[in-house]
Amino acid sequence: MRVMVLGAGGMLGHDLVATAPPEVTLFAFSRTQLDITHSDAVAATLGDVRPDVVINAAAYTAVDRAESEVAASLRVNGAAVGALGRMARAAGARVIHFSTDYVFDGQATRPYREDSPTDPVNAYGTSKLAGETALRASGPEHLVVRTQWLFGVHGKSFPRTMWERARAGLATRVVRDQTGRPTYAPDLAAAVWTLIRQGACGVLHVANQGEATWFDVAAHIFGRVGKPDLLTPCVTADYPTPARRPRYSVLDTTRAEQVLGGPLAAWEDAMDRFLSSPI
Repeated sequence: MRVMVLGAGGMLGHDLVATAPPEVTLFAFSRTQLDITHSDAVAATLGDVRPDVVINAAAYTAVDRAESEVAASLRVNGAAVGALGRMARAAGARVIHFSTDYVFDGQATRPYREDSPTDPVNAYGTSKLAGETALRASGPEHLVVRTQWLFGVHGKSFPRTMWERARAGLATRVVRDQTGRPTYAPDLAAAVWTLIRQGACGVLHVANQGEATWFDVAAHIFGRVGKPDLLTPCVTADYPTPARRPRYSVLDTTRAEQVLGGPLAAWEDAMDRFLSSPI
């Protein structure tokens, strides 16, 4: 199987490349090597590579900055995804694309299913939903993997920031009224390769097992460093940001678990593996 990866230099892209099965012939491109918004270059590369599968791990991910860069976020997360879909359809390639819990409004009281109504509350979520819609309309065989609260060894993430602050002995306040499912990039990447092998299509929610607040995540990390007293909780209203965040955006992963043969590891286990890695 010939697989082309866009965004290979990012957090998830790096782990997708690292966990690729041996039977896969991989063609991986970072943004500097192949920018998803440069349609002519993407089309030429598709023609050269002739992939069976295109994994799009390229994305505009600056949630707060997206509020003032709406056009840029829509160009990368929306229009470019639709263009990729049209090119992939013409090339006979299947597209694997990633989306987010931020397509939901966060007003639910139970986990969001794949068919739950979408209603993003910020520009980033709007751009990611635009990408889902554009990909679906473009017509290739495709899989949209919605995930959330992604962290990994490569790149910036909330757990990395908390680890750095705990190690530096810095007093830290973290919100306790936003709930999601922390997801470890290597675990997600391994699951995606299984979904590709299984021929999964449509929309699937994939995340590590268990719910947590941002404060829960921080407490786990500060506890591991032995400095729990440096951490205090606050609420979202105490820590305003340019972009609104969903209050409760937990994803229901039942469908994916049926395809994968079970759930991903608990987020606490994933966090411990992250903290034990050379970060």
